[in-house]
Amino acid sequence: MTDARPKKTSRRKVSDKAQLTRDHWLDAAAGEVAAGGFGNLRVLTLAKKLGVTRGSFYWHFKDHEDLVTSFLNRWRDRRLHELQYWKPKGGDVETELRQILELLLTDASRNIRRLQVELAVRDFARRNEYAADLVNEVDESRISQNCELYKRLSNDPQRIRDLSLLMYVATIGSQVVLTGKKGDAETIRRVEDLMARVALGQRDEDRASPQ
Repeated sequence: MTDARPKKTSRRKVSDKAQLTRDHWLDAAAGEVAAGGFGNLRVLTLAKKLGVTRGSFYWHFKDHEDLVTSFLNRWRDRRLHELQYWKPKGGDVETELRQILELLLTDASRNIRRLQVELAVRDFARRNEYAADLVNEVDESRISQNCELYKRLSNDPQRIRDLSLLMYVATIGSQVVLTGKKGDAETIRRVEDLMARVALGQRDEDRASPQ
């Protein structure tokens, strides 16, 4: 009498590989980039981390360069998408400014890996022209969005641009210095308040009263 049960094959293993998406690989890559920069990004290491053979990688990427480019593109797309969460809504300018600063500093300080990836991308941009172009695109988009808020404080285009740049540089610097430090929540709140007071102090004279 023959055994009617199907014989075990490697189909399940192949199916598991097929179910891995590009995002699975890119998520794993983010962990490696956060831990050691782009020099830490190796296909074999990612394959072991995902529990698959290196051959599975080529279902989704042509080569290592394609992986790096895809990673950078996703980083850029996500950074541009998140701008909607701190876009000025047209309410009271001081309230909105403080809300945006809280989002950029207090909330951002809780996500260490996100900051590690951003710093790695910026470091890589010093040596890679494509990465530099994407970083410039993200920076300019962030600064331009800041301008939308500061247009309600001043009519001077240069002052608006300067305030937007100052806010951007200060938030990035604060994230680097303060993110991940225990017990620094109060320091972050003080930085938020200081930045808000500096910006609000630059109102045009005819806009001295809160809008």
